[in-house]
Amino acid sequence: MQVQEVLQYQDTPLGILYIAAVLEENGVGVEVIDCAAGEIDYSGIEKRVEEIEPFLVGITSTTPLIPEALRSAEAVRRVSDAYIVLGGPHATFMHNEILRENASIDFIVKGEGEYTVLDLYRTLRTGGSLAAVDGIVYRLGGDRIVENPDRPPVEDLDALPYPARHLVPGENYRVFDENLPVATMICSRGCPMQCSFCASSALHGKHVRRRSTGNVVDEIRQIQENLGISAIGFMDDTFTLYPRWVEEFCREVIEQDLGIEWGCTARVDRIDRSLMEVMKKAGCHTLFFGVESGDQGILDRVKKGTRIDQIKHVFATAHDLGMRTIASAAIGFPGETRETANRTIKFVKSLKPSFALFSVATPYPGTEFFRKVHEDGDLQTDWSRYDLLSPVVETSSLTLEEIKKLQKKAFREFYLRPSYLIQGLRREGFSFLKITKSALSA
Repeated sequence: MQVQEVLQYQDTPLGILYIAAVLEENGVGVEVIDCAAGEIDYSGIEKRVEEIEPFLVGITSTTPLIPEALRSAEAVRRVSDAYIVLGGPHATFMHNEILRENASIDFIVKGEGEYTVLDLYRTLRTGGSLAAVDGIVYRLGGDRIVENPDRPPVEDLDALPYPARHLVPGENYRVFDENLPVATMICSRGCPMQCSFCASSALHGKHVRRRSTGNVVDEIRQIQENLGISAIGFMDDTFTLYPRWVEEFCREVIEQDLGIEWGCTARVDRIDRSLMEVMKKAGCHTLFFGVESGDQGILDRVKKGTRIDQIKHVFATAHDLGMRTIASAAIGFPGETRETANRTIKFVKSLKPSFALFSVATPYPGTEFFRKVHEDGDLQTDWSRYDLLSPVVETSSLTLEEIKKLQKKAFREFYLRPSYLIQGLRREGFSFLKITKSALSA
């Protein structure tokens, strides 16, 4: 089970849909198969591939889903001679390993894939030189692996077409309950923060590129007109990273009377009461905060850059304004002890968030955390366990079993408080019971 399932959330595959939009804009026919949303198994993949006879098949994957992505590639290969391209964060950082061990994969696309995939498609169609395609890794002459120069990130995000949402069934993407379809959006790429457990800056760069507020508002209008959806989830690493941009966006939403309801990610050091007030007026009802730990020493060790007092103040302010909050914390960071983990559990409860996620600290490829674990020789490569719920690395004080027990304890102590259950039912209705059940089964 993925952590997102705790919140009953099925994410729209925006990365694939951006690539599809660029291909369509350049006259390439595209079909998108979202196996998770469509509940399509490997035989279903084979059947559809046989029907459409594609020239090129692109697959994306996060780390915990890479085994399924590779089995999907094998399913394609069983029935097709199409070129198979793998992208996404795991492929970006583990490309050599993937190409060495998986004959079904022809190419790896690193980083942002919109124009790399277009360039690769055109090159394969015309018989051009692969050496001229930046951003790809491939085999040459059997076992030799060639890594071309990286392609620079897309600088002008406004120049990208909107994701090709018409290629997926929008009604399959919902949040909290089965009656609320939601559209997800991304307004920026890149992250200047140095969190040791996050690969965002390695994937998209430390330089933050932002879309114009007008471009974002126009996409919202398109979603409303084409899909009839006015619930938006902003999936930026930190939506509130630049408060002035957020305020400008909110003013446009209010002035144009868009009538949207939305939620976003936020950092406690990049938001204050005045910004929350204008966000709420513009329709924002949910704020997702990476609290990470209730121990300042742990926060400093993972380079989060926030303070306990900041976290307390922001949650108190959000609560005072009547905004829904989600607190995300992790158990098992380097230096974690039973005492610091219990401090985190107690701290998250004291914040009184609407919901809480307690993951286990996971060293994802591309992170400083991963590099240190790899250097120490403690790395487990059963990637299916990198799901934020299955411990994969011990601390000097805690075994894997102890970390898992502490995580279960965190969920139980947070969600089984009588006062919390009563307030949650009043706030969310009966859908709250499904969310609570999912959290307790983690």
